[in-house]
Amino acid sequence: MKRCEIVISGAGIAGVATAYYLSVKYGQARVVLIDKLLPMSLTTSKSGENFRDYWPQHCMASFAGRSLDLMQELADQSGDAFDMRFFGYDFVSESANREVFPSDALRASPSGLRRNCDREAIRRQYPHLAETIRQVVHIERAGSIDVYALGSLLLSRARDAGVELVCGTVDSIDQDSSGFALHLSTAGGEARVTANRLVLAAGPFVDELAGMLGIELPVESFLQRKIVIPDPDRIIPRDMPFTVFADPQTFDWSDEETELIDDDPDYQWLLDEFPGGLHVKPESNDQIKLGWAYNRASEPPKWDPRDDISFPSIVLRGASRFIPALDRYVKDRIPTPVVQYSGYYTRTRENWPLIGPLGLEGLYTVAALSGYGTMCACAAGELCADWMMGGSLPDFARNFHPDRYSDQAILAEIDGLESDGQL
Repeated sequence: MKRCEIVISGAGIAGVATAYYLSVKYGQARVVLIDKLLPMSLTTSKSGENFRDYWPQHCMASFAGRSLDLMQELADQSGDAFDMRFFGYDFVSESANREVFPSDALRASPSGLRRNCDREAIRRQYPHLAETIRQVVHIERAGSIDVYALGSLLLSRARDAGVELVCGTVDSIDQDSSGFALHLSTAGGEARVTANRLVLAAGPFVDELAGMLGIELPVESFLQRKIVIPDPDRIIPRDMPFTVFADPQTFDWSDEETELIDDDPDYQWLLDEFPGGLHVKPESNDQIKLGWAYNRASEPPKWDPRDDISFPSIVLRGASRFIPALDRYVKDRIPTPVVQYSGYYTRTRENWPLIGPLGLEGLYTVAALSGYGTMCACAAGELCADWMMGGSLPDFARNFHPDRYSDQAILAEIDGLESDGQL
């Protein structure tokens, strides 16, 4: 049996960041990280590795901004160990009037945005974009990082500060007046870890762990995908920012294709409208990465989620709407090898995270970082550590508290949201 002060269940980027801030910021040496797999090898490894501070709500913008501040500090301290690059995001639209993320807050405070609605200027500056594009909004404080290198830096420093790593599957959790006991299956057999306090940071499996303690979290998991393909025709400029098509779209199927699709119930969804948010960016070695979080069907998470053979052709067809030259990869042959990443967006209905104390004494969570775990993990880990250690809390802490749905003011704010900021 291992006895410690704090157990963190889940060694993805959020769990690792929590361990880092508990041990480095607050000097908590008796911290144990538990995970079934190697650190950062499940959801974190499927990250798009991007960051932005542009969100439709003040709480999320402040949260992401704080995380970027923390990452920048770490980059400065480490000699940029995780390749933090600021090249911005471009949101593009076929409408000069469309708001990328509708929000009264953003309308009142457009700092950090550059909006270009000059058709001729867009054609000169962005010749790869479709002639139908009428608006380009450039987000200044955005870019990319090497998320595994960031996590490795945090984990290395946490372990130097005394954090231990245990590889095992949590089979059950007991709680009594002395704290928590986690019963594990490990390579060496059964094990037991006890602690005064417990943090649930298990990504898509956080609800399963909470259920072991009789708690139901307001989260659902959605399987989303990205692909990386070669770009032999060099369609995507190597200096193109992370580019997002803000508009929803339907596909222009031929009459024959429409008839075939409509006759098959399994594929009729291809005739529906797809949401905005399809994104493309250049990747290393003449590759491109594309993603589109269009799946709206939640499901119980699996450790080894399936690939979808239709996704590459769907996302390329959608991307050719605003980068027309990509259509040749649709009509001819998708360049190979095609590498597909499948990971879960575990989220609340408003797409705000759950960070802070749960219903039992000594129980906390860092969860529901749907699609933005890479960019917000540092602020999420710091916030959980602040809750646990009695530190000064930021203004956005209350918005992310797990019991926020009992706060009528916050509930009214949630009910009035125009956009959840998901990409």
